[in-house]
Amino acid sequence: MSYQDDLRGAVLNGTNYYRNLHQADNLTWDSALADYAQNYAKKCIWEHSGGQYGENLAEGYRTPGLSIDAWANEEKDYNYEKPKFHESTGHYTQLVWKNTTSVGCGASYCRSTAENGVSGWFLVCEYNPAGNVQGRFKQQVTKSGEGKGGDLGLGAAASERKGLKRVLGALAAGYVLLAVCV
Repeated sequence: MSYQDDLRGAVLNGTNYYRNLHQADNLTWDSALADYAQNYAKKCIWEHSGGQYGENLAEGYRTPGLSIDAWANEEKDYNYEKPKFHESTGHYTQLVWKNTTSVGCGASYCRSTAENGVSGWFLVCEYNPAGNVQGRFKQQVTKSGEGKGGDLGLGAAASERKGLKRVLGALAAGYVLLAVCV
């Protein structure tokens, strides 16, 4: 198994776990997005690429899964009563944006001393179509466990045995990756 296969597996497992919690369909891996992300990650610059895709950046985490967990953890600061973009929750909202269908990521170990340089692991993930579109947050970002009618329940991931197995499989794979990488 190659580094790119490991990265793809870790990203899809972690991302789709959180997307399932928020009733968003699983993302597929897009190699063109991954190439774009990898080329940008090599630059070791802490700023968004300015490309046409949605983009999440993470610096200094030991594994892609920990980066994704950090993005998902931004949910605690997201205001569902006033759904809109905020810099402190933008990674989370892109992660679970329902309209997004594919992702591709790249990672580089950086030792930049430049003013906005990256030091440590730098993960760049590109999303298509891009999320965080003004005026669409209420329809695109839902609370964990919230059903289509707005009722709290088990959520889409647990509504079918197949979905629950997928979530449990993603959890197990995440723990295995974490154990191997730590």
